Amino acid sequence: MNPLTILIADDEPPIRHMLNLKLSQVGFTVLTASNGKAAYELACEHHPSLIVSDYQMPGMDGLEFCQHLASNSATSKIPVIMLTARAHKIPTEEIAKTNICCFLDKPFSPKHLILKIQELLHSRTDETIDQCDKGLSAA
Repeated sequence: MNPLTILIADDEPPIRHMLNLKLSQVGFTVLTASNGKAAYELACEHHPSLIVSDYQMPGMDGLEFCQHLASNSATSKIPVIMLTARAHKIPTEEIAKTNICCFLDKPFSPKHLILKIQELLHSRTDETIDQCDKGLSAA
């Protein structure tokens, strides 16, 4: 059985490196991208099990990235955890147009992120990701 693949999209090299290390240590295969455009290309090519994306990235931000994912039938069911350095409030109707399941504020606990990833992957079915916490917003 192949390990599950997690795509990390973040423009901060230290965060990409730390998440790559932590997620690899618990058995995930990890792909990384420094912006939304590169992340979208990787998602289309590799179809990861889950994506962790920063909200603020140059070029294509995290929200645009997630809207592109949701509009592509090949990537529309991949759940996304959105990381944000600021308490961004994204309108519920915008979240509904994406694969975003939950938000985590930066700085975040890698242990908490791993637990959230495992929770989402275990609760997910092929038909729906309704069990994701779409109603959560950054506090």
